[in-house]
Amino acid sequence: MSVIDMHHHILNVPNYMESLIKQMDEIGIERVCLSGLGLPSDNWLGDLSPTNEDVRKAMKEYPDRVIGFGVIRLGESTVEDVERLYTQGFRGIKTTRPLHNYDDPRYDPIYAKIEELGMPVLFHTGFILQTKVDQQDDVSSARMRPVMLDRVARSFPNLIMFIAHLGMPWHEEAAMMARFHPNAYVDLSGSPMGWRNRKSPSFFQDLFYWEGAFEKILFGSDVHYDDLQSSYNDHKKLFELLNLDETTQQRIFSENMKAILNL
Repeated sequence: MSVIDMHHHILNVPNYMESLIKQMDEIGIERVCLSGLGLPSDNWLGDLSPTNEDVRKAMKEYPDRVIGFGVIRLGESTVEDVERLYTQGFRGIKTTRPLHNYDDPRYDPIYAKIEELGMPVLFHTGFILQTKVDQQDDVSSARMRPVMLDRVARSFPNLIMFIAHLGMPWHEEAAMMARFHPNAYVDLSGSPMGWRNRKSPSFFQDLFYWEGAFEKILFGSDVHYDDLQSSYNDHKKLFELLNLDETTQQRIFSENMKAILNL
């Protein structure tokens, strides 16, 4: 079974990419959609915080394994920033910590440009980790509720949207986005010790109850390379407990992303 990790963040530490590629080879992960974190320069990670330039270097070094997702911040980034990322070879956009709700009309020109360029967008949704720069960065998890993407999905029907973390803790909103919008998908990403492993299979059956529902899930880890095997194992075990057939699992693990990115 081929696998694509559609939600992975590089860390600016020595030999990170070498270690990641090694783990990918051991697990059988074909490609990884890689992005920075979108944090200000004086964030809690300091010099370890990855940037779009770090991702660009990884894209150049591992062109057959790394798919770059460029980070923008809604409320600060411009249409020109999106165009620049596209010309630099980034295939998608990652965004988090917006200055206003995701559905604020001020972002429409950016969404329109991303849609025009055919770049999917990975939205952080739900609560976000606290950092020492949250006050100066004016962070609010409520701006990133999945329902804040409903107007966006309706206004830009060809904009492919990835809703991260199943909107934790607004899981039902995230699932309904996937149900009502053909252009919306969700991931179940998070720590192996986090929210996903605290939910029973029946929790996911209750959320994804309509025909073809599980085909709107994508595999994304959102962990660093040392937890990647555990993340993959968690997902595989859950899908087996849910009795998902091989075709559905293959769509989750890679086929949907291959179709979206024309791989």
